[in-house]
Amino acid sequence: MRYARLFSRFAVFLIALALGACNLSSGGSVPTPTSAGNTLPVVTIISPRDGDEVAINQKFTISVSASDGVGITRIQLFANGSIVQTAVSETTGGDLTLNALMEYTPTQTGVVNLQAIAYRGAVSSLPAEVALTVIQGGVTQIVPTSPGITYQPPIVNTYDPTCRLVTNTSVNLRTGPGTNYDRILILNAGATALITGRTADNSWWQVRVNTVTGWVSGQFVTLYGNCSSVIVPPIPPTPTSIVPTWTLQPPTATRTPQPPTASPTPGLPDLIIPTITGAATLNLGPGNTPVTSQYAFTVTNTGQGPTTQFSSTVTVSPPGAPPQPLSVVAGLAPGESILLTIDLTFSAAGTYTLQGRADSDSQITEASEVNNIGFFTVTVNTAP
Repeated sequence: MRYARLFSRFAVFLIALALGACNLSSGGSVPTPTSAGNTLPVVTIISPRDGDEVAINQKFTISVSASDGVGITRIQLFANGSIVQTAVSETTGGDLTLNALMEYTPTQTGVVNLQAIAYRGAVSSLPAEVALTVIQGGVTQIVPTSPGITYQPPIVNTYDPTCRLVTNTSVNLRTGPGTNYDRILILNAGATALITGRTADNSWWQVRVNTVTGWVSGQFVTLYGNCSSVIVPPIPPTPTSIVPTWTLQPPTATRTPQPPTASPTPGLPDLIIPTITGAATLNLGPGNTPVTSQYAFTVTNTGQGPTTQFSSTVTVSPPGAPPQPLSVVAGLAPGESILLTIDLTFSAAGTYTLQGRADSDSQITEASEVNNIGFFTVTVNTAP
């Protein structure tokens, strides 16, 4: 009985203490802490600003910054609801902060609404939006800015003998051409660097930044100048991984074996390219000068399981040159799609076949390994 009375008094004390704590509140409910994985990514368009004017048929740069407590895997830019460009994180699992410099060329006057959406895997942010006015005969005077850097748009001169690059997103400078090489430093979006070498397939570029020489992935940069004479230097030896060793200790307890329980086997992913969109017919420019057009490749995971990071490429035939990189995708959930865009330049009249290939490095084990390819035909005519 004595213990019952003590317990009753203690319970009354706890209730009074709780009521007193509620009285200390200024009103409203007590906020519940949330983990980073339960919040949405955040994205901001740094420049241009809402209401800025841009000129028709003049390319300009949009500066975007996204952040997330787990990791931003990609940022997508939309113009009037149509996807323009995708910036993908080089880091597996994404970056806590990802800055990107993305380009767009308006083709008609009026108002164009730009939207940026950031993703943590399949989780998307709320869109960041700006409305721009496209004018006829004007000059676009927008200097993109990005947190922590001063960006000066490079002067594009195809006859400039100096081959250089500009980073489209934050990218790692590594000791060799591959993600298995050590990272030297991180180049911010908008950084410029002198190109001193390349790999045979142009997928990695050797650059000099001040007094430091390293390699960056071609997936995340834009080239300027004349790069036709860039050499293929000796490639550094591939780093060797150290396998740890340990000594097994005998068990100290005897346990009764339990019958195994069946666990569901996750399904396999299956990547396809269901659609390729773009101009099917092009005309060379005045004097039969080269013509450039953008093409969009949809990559969809139709399988039952998620993918890890994979690469995609596009090959143009003829002339059958080495595949050009489309993008590195951090991963796709079952049923998820991503749109990858690329600008292609045609310098002669003829019929060309575009071949897109998802998981071009065969890094993903799929339900089917023979359906990763999509085709598109482009006819280029002489100048009218």
